Amino acid sequence: MGRWDVRRVTARRRALGLWSLGAMLACGDGGSDRVRIADVTADRAASDKHGALDETSLARATGGAAYVVSAVAAPGVIIGRVTGAPARDTMITPTKDVEVCSPFSESVVASTNGGVGNAAVWLVGVASGPRDDAPRRARLTLNGCRLEPRIQRVALGGTLMVNGRDAMMSRLQFTAVGPGERSRATLLFSDVGQIVPTSGPAASPALVRVSDDLHPWIQAWVLVSPHAFAAVTAPDGTFRFDHVPPGKYQLVIWHEYLGVQHTAVRVEPNVQTNVEMAY
Repeated sequence: MGRWDVRRVTARRRALGLWSLGAMLACGDGGSDRVRIADVTADRAASDKHGALDETSLARATGGAAYVVSAVAAPGVIIGRVTGAPARDTMITPTKDVEVCSPFSESVVASTNGGVGNAAVWLVGVASGPRDDAPRRARLTLNGCRLEPRIQRVALGGTLMVNGRDAMMSRLQFTAVGPGERSRATLLFSDVGQIVPTSGPAASPALVRVSDDLHPWIQAWVLVSPHAFAAVTAPDGTFRFDHVPPGKYQLVIWHEYLGVQHTAVRVEPNVQTNVEMAY
């Protein structure tokens, strides 16, 4: 493929609630750099952290066109890391079914070495590229009065196998978040070991919230993307997109507690773009 250049994009918080974006492109062997500065809005208000997904939602991630699986000539790579928020643990004290549900500590911001884990990341504006490798059959487990995993990817059109291991009644709701929130599925659990498959949550692109009508502290998230360029950050905040078609995109980062932020990213042929976003 030839030699790779490296581009770096960074975002840092400003006092006025904007993010400063600096983009640096290493130009071959010449040693010269171009530096471009732009402002990137950051919405971290809890009241609007879902509504902010309107213009950059997964439903619009392909720009309104159907995603086409095709080979990518001279693709780029995006390697990113989300940082800046310390780990936060919340003590959950159940008030219902206490004979089954014991108090437990829940990490609302998974964090390792300053990185923010469990954040959803995706590109907006990608119309073609490689086939999505997200699992077509994924598992969600209700165990110990909590859902595991907290957030995961499921392929568009895939099936979620939901396993209820607790000896209690639960009614799980699957709701696509954002403007015009709507239910995608409702599952009722009453038997220990009950497994229920559902394809409703992954019927179309969306960020889907899973909640329990009977136990309000129980929730999880499902990320359903129309293309291959979506990820959940690792505990150290890292993510990676390979085989990205050259072009200009919006990179969206969402976290259930920290909210939404997005930035413009330009991917060039055979260029590795490093992105750092800080809450």
